Amino acid sequence: MQFKKATKENLKLRLALSGASGSGKTYSALSIASNLGSRIALIDTERGSASKYADLFNFDTCELTNYHPAKYIEALQSAETMGYEIIVIDSLSHAWFSELELAGGRFDGWAKVRPLERKLMDAMIGSKCHIIATMRSRTEWLIEENQKNGKASYSPKKIGTSPIQASGIEFEFDVAGELDYTHILTISKSRCPAITDKTYLNPGKEFAEELKTWLKTSSNSPGILEHYSNHNYSAQQNPNIEPNQDLRVKQVRILLNYPVELVVEWLQSKNVERPNQLETKEIDELIKTMCLSWAEDKFEHPRYATNSYQRNVVEAIYSGIPEIEAIQSWMENVATPEIVEIA
Repeated sequence: MQFKKATKENLKLRLALSGASGSGKTYSALSIASNLGSRIALIDTERGSASKYADLFNFDTCELTNYHPAKYIEALQSAETMGYEIIVIDSLSHAWFSELELAGGRFDGWAKVRPLERKLMDAMIGSKCHIIATMRSRTEWLIEENQKNGKASYSPKKIGTSPIQASGIEFEFDVAGELDYTHILTISKSRCPAITDKTYLNPGKEFAEELKTWLKTSSNSPGILEHYSNHNYSAQQNPNIEPNQDLRVKQVRILLNYPVELVVEWLQSKNVERPNQLETKEIDELIKTMCLSWAEDKFEHPRYATNSYQRNVVEAIYSGIPEIEAIQSWMENVATPEIVEIA
């Protein structure tokens, strides 16, 4: 078994676009895909609605009427075999509908469904193609106040809230964003520093070009990953920074088996190279992010994971238990899904 230096060259995109009905998910997915490459396959679960854009974009489509995860996997594999560059899944939410039906509303039913869900995620992550997946969002209405000539008027505004999909699914993607009814894409999660926290009106060429540059360009700091992964550091001579933050992050990362690449990307989003360059509260944020990532598939709702972390890790640390011991104990307690009773 051999190891070689990791390089970021010609990687494949994993992009999730969520939004309420009418927010432009399908159009945006095709616009982005068309600027990423030329051979596009679209897996259509929306009764052929994507074909309405056939005069605007050049793509091939496969309509699914059976939304079982295995059918998605079959379509993904067929697209790969046929040599497509980009696969658009429109939409991934139907797989979730199928999973809910297969679980039958029973807690023990998820024991059979979770492996199917995992196989679909693995097929997407392991694909040799760029993957763009759309997801429906739950629709809510807000009453928006408008001021004109000193007079107030009120109008309803449609917004999309959380995606209709398994909780925490955004962790599976490189980039995730939400489209609103004005077709503005807001980036909510990104491993690409150039687009972090940005917004895009009618995302297309500009957005795709930034993604292409990120996917093709090697790291600007070739020594950071290897250096951070294999060495312990002494604290900088800065009285405002807690010592041994490098070692603290490394110990937790190893315990959680959290990818070092994601730690480096998180640090780069803060414009630093090492944990010791950050304040303690920012390291606390990173530790929490790693822990909740580990717990994402062990709870039915991300709020349960957050509450469990607060109750079993944060409070334990406050009581004097070492952080690494508190996290390890918490991991042992939630190794199997936690049943949350609602009064």
